[in-house]
Amino acid sequence: MTRDVRLSALSATRRHLNQGGPFRVEGGEIWVEGLSCREIAKPLGTPLLVYSAARLRDNITEVTVAANASSWPIRIHFALKACYLMGVVSLLQKAGLNVEVISEYEYLLARRIGFSPNQIVVNGPAKRPEFLERAVTDGVSLINVESLSEIAFLQDLGRRLGRTIDVGIRINPLPSRRLRGPFTPPGSKFGFDVPSGEAAGAIRRIVSSSFLSLRAVHCHGYTRQYMPDAHRAHVASVVKFLRRVEADHGIRIPILDFGGGFGSRYLMEAEGRTFRQFIREMLEPLTGLSGDRQVIIEPGRYLVNDAAACLTSILVCKRTAHRRWALVDAGRNILPPRENAEYVAMPCLVSPGRTLYYVGDFLCIPSEPAPLSLIGGAIGPGDLVVVFNTGAYTFSMAQNFGEPIPNAILVDKDEWTWLFKKRSIEEQFMR
Repeated sequence: MTRDVRLSALSATRRHLNQGGPFRVEGGEIWVEGLSCREIAKPLGTPLLVYSAARLRDNITEVTVAANASSWPIRIHFALKACYLMGVVSLLQKAGLNVEVISEYEYLLARRIGFSPNQIVVNGPAKRPEFLERAVTDGVSLINVESLSEIAFLQDLGRRLGRTIDVGIRINPLPSRRLRGPFTPPGSKFGFDVPSGEAAGAIRRIVSSSFLSLRAVHCHGYTRQYMPDAHRAHVASVVKFLRRVEADHGIRIPILDFGGGFGSRYLMEAEGRTFRQFIREMLEPLTGLSGDRQVIIEPGRYLVNDAAACLTSILVCKRTAHRRWALVDAGRNILPPRENAEYVAMPCLVSPGRTLYYVGDFLCIPSEPAPLSLIGGAIGPGDLVVVFNTGAYTFSMAQNFGEPIPNAILVDKDEWTWLFKKRSIEEQFMR
């Protein structure tokens, strides 16, 4: 995020904390449900990843209401890559959501959590043959192919099994340069480009096969979106492609998988849009499309990102010629530095002030967990900082770098339970 965008996110976070939700300011400090952040951090130390069960349930409700309100039947598949914590994902599974996976590891994790094969969509630009065979024999809901080699393998597998295998195909419609997403530039490793004819050629391979049945078109090109314009452009491009393919081959493709790419909930609402409004506007191009169709969406970030905060302690405050720094004990071991991260840092003890600090980590590399994060007010070593929007792509991308992967907990009302316990060097490494 740029400095202006981060300042806007900081303002939105302050408003969010004053709305009396699971994350809130009470008595001049930040609370997670019925526990203050200082009360949480005292026995467990920092850094510490803290999820709110109440916020998770609220987000699940928001997505479910949006799906139920749509004029199109919508199936919700949580993007498992956003969070690998079983105690978090089990709340989504128990609420009736489905799941999307990108590897055999994620597939086995999903099964361990309790998802049945018919609740699972399999994506990914390159899938191991043994995983594809397992997915088929187990009977997953959908496999979206992204290469001719995958099509060939599944065709041969269908021949060996003596049955027809249902597949989807990922396409890159490549709309205008202004609306082109980061996953779909020309020549992307993902899916099949439409303008070059690659997608049409792959469709012909599937349709001509006696052992494959084309059941879905999958398209995903964006991340961290708050306005539906780009998603709507992709939906319109998919509809245009769909009409042409169905007319050319005399088939009907019943499933339209539009992936994820939705931003954090409270930041979306700060832009003046609910998820229900986003989905309604996004799917407007489907109007007039013939036949019964089912829509799949794969939210990850929207469901879990603002349901967690990372508690971290200031180790050093320093002033350079150009900026003030607050260096904290959370590094890329739990807050991976990413261009699409939405980290917003604030002191646990909220006070008025206009003194701005850049938040950096303790590592000897120039990659900060919260680049250009700004804190208003006076702070010092030992003070507790709360980093918001850390529920997605943090634990799933965590690593032992500089420090071990830290503790993670789930707060439910005024109690907490373990999600993950930090491991000692003896527990991590075998002699």
